[in-house]
Amino acid sequence: MKLGTFALWLALTVPCAAMSAEMVRWTDDGGRVHYGLIADVPQRYVHRVESASAALPPGTTACEASWHRYAASAACFDQYRVVGGGLKPEAFERCTEVPQPDCN
Repeated sequence: MKLGTFALWLALTVPCAAMSAEMVRWTDDGGRVHYGLIADVPQRYVHRVESASAALPPGTTACEASWHRYAASAACFDQYRVVGGGLKPEAFERCTEVPQPDCN
């Protein structure tokens, strides 16, 4: 894909993805997994983005899977935070509450 075509594709898809508010995950250079909206992904990691609901890699432990679900839930709720730490009511319609895992 030519650079110009890719730039056009990116310019058209990023706003659409942000509007849909799909939660995504990506891994940084240090191996740390991050969750958020596509608009929050640093440009150098855009090629590493996958849906937050995508299957986890083989070998993921039950504890790691629990922490992934928790992080995705927290990232979803974060976009509905208001000043003072409260949440907009629609957060509970659009996000799934996941309790903090008690495993390490």
